Amino acid sequence: MTNGNQKKLWHGNEAVKFASQVIEELEGINQLQVAEWIEYDNVPLLEKCAKPHKKTLLHDYIDFIYYAHYDYLLDKHFPMIVINSLIELLEFYQVDYTAIGKFEHRGCEDDDLESDEHDEAEEYARELFRFFLEKIGDLIIDDIFTILFANKIFLFEFNRQLMELVHELSKAEHFEYLKKDGVIKRCLYIPQWLKRGVFMRDKGRCQICGTDLTKLLHLDNKENYDHIIPLENGGTNDPVNFQLTCESCNKSKGDRSMTFNSLATRFWEVES
Repeated sequence: MTNGNQKKLWHGNEAVKFASQVIEELEGINQLQVAEWIEYDNVPLLEKCAKPHKKTLLHDYIDFIYYAHYDYLLDKHFPMIVINSLIELLEFYQVDYTAIGKFEHRGCEDDDLESDEHDEAEEYARELFRFFLEKIGDLIIDDIFTILFANKIFLFEFNRQLMELVHELSKAEHFEYLKKDGVIKRCLYIPQWLKRGVFMRDKGRCQICGTDLTKLLHLDNKENYDHIIPLENGGTNDPVNFQLTCESCNKSKGDRSMTFNSLATRFWEVES
């Protein structure tokens, strides 16, 4: 990176494209839903479910899908798609990649290359991909996470698929993490970074009734941080399973209620 401000920039097209890809994977387009991902990737599920981590389970899932996408292209011998895409991203983020050399056929398609050029492209693409992951892979994953964290319908489905795995867990085998069979222990502390992120995402409004909790309009409503899928239903303490609620809704919601909304206000109305 050239400076600290550069980290605040992100490549919108890449993030939006892969956010859409992750949504499709969660829906089962390539049999890479949460259960398959957990099995393939050897994820420390219980450790992540037990308490909030800044690198959430969703970060891990995005990372898996992102890597699988490019790995698939490399395995199917489409190096130019990889090269052209990654170089564009590296240049956007102003990352110097000259240490691995420049590829003279940049911009070409795979069908344009001769056999020896294609072999050279494959070797370069794999080296470029390793370099890319090392330099800005985490930044790209964060950008995709930022988009998906705002999508409550997606988050509910992601947590619902995690819930199915939690239901299968036995307290006898995982007593340090479980309150009882299929129920994760409640975390004792919700960190401030998580509260700030959820508050900002939910725009300071109770996600059940819409009450303003910003304290700009009145001071008599207290914010609560509630599990989207309750722990009693197999929910987790992962950050993506939290939402903002008012005290009244939180108390009336019940231990097993999975009520949530995706509240938003239109910027303007389009009259017909």
